Amino acid sequence: MDAENLLHQPTTAVADNCANQAFHEDVTRMVLEAAPIGIIAVDTNGCIALINRSAQRLFGYTGTELIGQPLTLLIPEESREIHLQQCADYTRDPHIRPMGSGLDLSARRKDGSIFPAEISLGFTETLEGLLSIAFIIDITRQREAEQLRDTMIHTLVHDLRNPLSAIQTSLQMLKMEVQSLGSDQQTVIEIALNNTNRMLNFIEAILEVNQLEGENLVLHPRAFPIQDQIAAILVSLAPLAARKAQQLHYDVVADLPPIYADVTLITRVLENLLSNAIKFAPAEGVIRVTARYEDGDATKIRIQVSNSGPGIPPELQARLFEKFVAGKSTERGHGLGLAFCKLAIEAHGERIAVESAAGDGATFWFTLPVASTD
Repeated sequence: MDAENLLHQPTTAVADNCANQAFHEDVTRMVLEAAPIGIIAVDTNGCIALINRSAQRLFGYTGTELIGQPLTLLIPEESREIHLQQCADYTRDPHIRPMGSGLDLSARRKDGSIFPAEISLGFTETLEGLLSIAFIIDITRQREAEQLRDTMIHTLVHDLRNPLSAIQTSLQMLKMEVQSLGSDQQTVIEIALNNTNRMLNFIEAILEVNQLEGENLVLHPRAFPIQDQIAAILVSLAPLAARKAQQLHYDVVADLPPIYADVTLITRVLENLLSNAIKFAPAEGVIRVTARYEDGDATKIRIQVSNSGPGIPPELQARLFEKFVAGKSTERGHGLGLAFCKLAIEAHGERIAVESAAGDGATFWFTLPVASTD
């Protein structure tokens, strides 16, 4: 190769690299603009660094109006505190949150209207620091469909409750008065009665969840030792665990103070979580209950219910606390127990969550306030 070619070779290589980089940037920009969902990138200062056309249409702003503005401009004032906390948590531990496991938040358009949004998160490192990327979907229609479903279910429940109660009473009377029937006929009556009871229990569960969702729920909190409630529930559920040769472990910090909560609701929460742990843990599995102070907060008690087993898929974890969502186990229930738990704990102003990894079981935890010593 002659000197002239040697001289021009590096320049050609640099030019090719620049052309390739420009091409990839163009493709990235076209993909971003063609995306059917809203995409917003936010810098470490919480300001909007990038917004695609779908997001501009969704919020009613132009890109020029939003670039450089704080993201809180798009968040309703009543939701900003929780949003800022979630942003801080995400910045400390950035990770991908795929669609279907995102955050359900409210968003604010330019005209001031509010709409429900599912927001999933991603991130990318740049020379100027971390960029958090929000993928935003307007879920107004989904919420309207859920409201319609809930209204229909509520109507059906009330229409079914009275006739089922009448059938239950009739079967109970029939069972007592037909002792002369053969064992096969009595078995048929017993099966009918058991299934009627199951249907009535399902209806009562729906009504309980609806009551917790209503704004007229009245709590009856008092101070009580949570360790006593846990011990009593473990004793009552021990036969269920014994059928599968499961181990029940109980670990409570010594001298744990009383909590301040509604005893009836919290007892139901513990019963639901422990029943689920037994139900979904494998034979000879381990169920563990712990109660201790919340990390760094002596005013809160954290209760955890863990079980061994295959764990919960990530795409299901985010929806577990919704009504009528259940796992794929053969022992699945009606999908209301965890919805009840979430509503009951949140009615106390506290948090409940699930943590699970493939092959490592699942842990459900919630917090409750320590009773005041005043």
